[in-house]
Amino acid sequence: MLRIALCDDLQEQLEIMKTAVHTYFKDDTQKMEIYPYDNAMNFWDDFEKGMDFDIVLLDVCMPGLLGTEIAKEMRLQKSPAEIIFLSTSDEFAVDAFAVKAAHYLLKPFTQKQFDQAMDRVMAAMRQRHSKKIIFHLVGGGIRVEEIDHLLFVESKGHVQLVYVSDGTVLETRQSLASMLQMLDSIVPGQFVSPGKGYIVNQAAIHIIKSEYIEVKGHKIPLSKRKYRQFQEEYFKFVFKKDA
Repeated sequence: MLRIALCDDLQEQLEIMKTAVHTYFKDDTQKMEIYPYDNAMNFWDDFEKGMDFDIVLLDVCMPGLLGTEIAKEMRLQKSPAEIIFLSTSDEFAVDAFAVKAAHYLLKPFTQKQFDQAMDRVMAAMRQRHSKKIIFHLVGGGIRVEEIDHLLFVESKGHVQLVYVSDGTVLETRQSLASMLQMLDSIVPGQFVSPGKGYIVNQAAIHIIKSEYIEVKGHKIPLSKRKYRQFQEEYFKFVFKKDA
C-alpha cells in the first residue's frame, strides 16, 4: 500500500494535487491511500505519532510552519519519504534540495510536469527497495549482498564479521562506525547497535531479552542500560515496517 500525504493550506490546491495523483496512477494497479492536510501542524502531529508516508507533496509557504522546516525535521527523524515541494516561487529551491527533495514544482504546474516529478519519485523508491551493498573482502575480492540478507555485524578489531542469511560470514576491513553510517544512509533506522562491537538488522531479530538479542540462533549481547530504549525503538521500527 502506497501512502501519499498532501499538505497545503489552500483547499483548492489540495484538490489540484489530488486530481494530479489520481491521473498519474489511473492506469496503474498500485494500491494507494491519500491523506490530505490543510494544516501543516496537523500533518506534523500525525507524523510524530508514527504515521509513515511513502510520498509527501508539500507546499512550501504555509501559516505557522514552512514546508522546508517540516522536511528538515523529517530527515532528522530518519524518514525515507520521497518529498515533492510545491511553491509559487523558486526562492526556496536550495533549501528544498538540502533535505534531499525529489523535485520542486512551481505552481501552477501541468500534468506533464507532475508526471515527470512522480516518475523520478517512483524510480527512487524502486531503487531503494532493492538495495545492495558491496563488501571488500579480507584477502581480496568483493561480494555484493542484498541489504535485507544481512543479519548482523560483529567487530573483531579492524576486521568486521558480516553474518549473512545464507550462513556465510564475510570478513571486511573498515570501522564499525563507518559501516553503521553506510548502512544507515541506505536504509535509515534499520540497522542499530545494541552494544559495543555489534550492529544488528532489526528486521532479522527474533527475540529481545534484557541480556541479549537473538538473530537466527545467534545470541548478541544487549547492554542492560540500553534494553528499554532498544525495545521501544524496535517496536517503532516493526510497526512502521508493517504499516
